[in-house]
Amino acid sequence: MMKLILSLTLIWTLSSTAEALQCWRGTGDTKELRSCQCPTELCSAFGIQARLNEYVLLFIGRGCVPISEFSEGTHIISLSYGILTISTSIHVCHTDGCNDETIIFPGIHDNNLQCFTCDDPFSPVCNQTIQCRGVEDRCYSGIVKGSGNTTFHSAGCISSNLCEHTSDLKNLYGFEFSHGPKCCGSSFCNSAWSVKLNVMTLLSGLITLIFY
Repeated sequence: MMKLILSLTLIWTLSSTAEALQCWRGTGDTKELRSCQCPTELCSAFGIQARLNEYVLLFIGRGCVPISEFSEGTHIISLSYGILTISTSIHVCHTDGCNDETIIFPGIHDNNLQCFTCDDPFSPVCNQTIQCRGVEDRCYSGIVKGSGNTTFHSAGCISSNLCEHTSDLKNLYGFEFSHGPKCCGSSFCNSAWSVKLNVMTLLSGLITLIFY
């Protein structure tokens, strides 16, 4: 309840100015200071660290984010599926140009949790195990929307804040659940379902992200 009151207060405060924030927007070293589309958006800066087997991809972005998606402060979210781990550090602030800070990428070192997943992103069977990394403190399972009207079962490791706010998965990674995800906090607590999900479904979000 307190979080809701604070969010509504911040929305009212920003709306009452009738002016949107000016935020740095762009990717990598390319950026420009532009106004957000509406006064209920905050500035954001984020760093994405994607690990595919031993290959690591780093991505930096800046832009505007709705208050309904992320509160002010720093958030770290992460998901592992098959051979892919995507971890994101997001800093959200509410003054003009405040998202020009240096991006710190989240760590993706192994932790103590293990979950069921696929042996590779193209496998039709999800009875393999995966080592969770970083802030991933939950196992998950659910049904994911594919292209057209197709759906697929999915399972792996996830951070608890993504279990609570699945819209972040869609906005950041293009990963949308039609049912679930169901999350649990002990090793191998998620079901070993049959799965078939292209890894590009996750990676496609790297070029769309949370700003426009």
